Amino acid sequence: MEGTGKRQANFELLRILAMLMVVSMHFLFHTGGLPAAEAGRMPDGRETAGVVVESFCIVAVNVYVLISGYFLSQKGFSFRRLLRLECQVLFYTLLIPVGLTAAGALSAAELWNPYHLWNCLFPVQSGHYWFVTAYVVLLLFSPFLNAAVRAMSARQLRIAIGTLLIFFCLGKSLSVLPFASDRYGYDFGWFICLYLTGACMRRHGSALLGRKRRCALLYASSCLLTAGIELAGLWLCAGRGILEYYASVPFHYNYVFAYTGALGLFGLFSGLRIPEGKVSERICRVSQAVLGVYLIHEQADISGRWTAWISGEPSCHTAGYLIQMTESVLFLFLLCICIDLLRGRLFALAGRGLLKTRPGQRAASFLAGLDSRMEQR
Repeated sequence: MEGTGKRQANFELLRILAMLMVVSMHFLFHTGGLPAAEAGRMPDGRETAGVVVESFCIVAVNVYVLISGYFLSQKGFSFRRLLRLECQVLFYTLLIPVGLTAAGALSAAELWNPYHLWNCLFPVQSGHYWFVTAYVVLLLFSPFLNAAVRAMSARQLRIAIGTLLIFFCLGKSLSVLPFASDRYGYDFGWFICLYLTGACMRRHGSALLGRKRRCALLYASSCLLTAGIELAGLWLCAGRGILEYYASVPFHYNYVFAYTGALGLFGLFSGLRIPEGKVSERICRVSQAVLGVYLIHEQADISGRWTAWISGEPSCHTAGYLIQMTESVLFLFLLCICIDLLRGRLFALAGRGLLKTRPGQRAASFLAGLDSRMEQR
């Protein structure tokens, strides 16, 4: 687990599940598995099934950030963690286009396009991966957030979180018109809300932690409500031509039921006990590579193509489409896990080789000194 000396298999398993959910949502998006809000157009059976799947997966990103807040709030800021993340991102944004060009899937003109090159050289600043951009900004703010969490009482912290939720979550969840300031949860402002929520649960506890039945009910009811409201909005838009914007709101990350559903799933896994042994070790090993799954399949040159490469034309039949989605998601997940585990080994070998050189030793000493000074503060 990020920020801890020893990984906890229950939360690592949750990270794996969250990434499977993310890949499932991307499959639905890229294969047209979700209905569009249009007057006179009702969702068919396949699209209705897609709405239900999306409703149970929409909590994934929120869960990931909750986990970060839960653990990283107890640790000092780490320049080495940030550098490792940057190197991992650059590994894929720089090498994937070269590999695709060599394989004939990307033209030389596309590879050397100035905008494309700039996007690959500066993936965080350019928003190559929206999640990474928001997450890096969150990490940069984490020392301030952690200091605030330590300084505030439980009541003060919960009031602060509640106030942020009113601005980022509750207001937009009720509004039938979009707010100019709303980014649908695709920004570090919403990530700060989630981070502080996880930090508050870690520091002051929560009635959800360890309550499996209560948490399972919260997660299931939140997802079912999301599906019901989404379908109702689509049907109203199709029948009466109203609520076109609101028909998409339940699938925003900062929607109220996406938040409560994430809390329920997080609390459910917090009470899961996985004994130490081979199963626990394998879960922790696989979880180290889950971010790599995202970085590979959402790389700009792969994002819109991987579904066609793996599954071809999407099935028009509901059962066939769901089977196709399950097979494609599992195949992609396992393939990307293997690739990123190999990348991790290459980085480890390169790191050990670099530490044998004088510049590498100086760089490691400098970063260690920075991290030490941040922890002392």
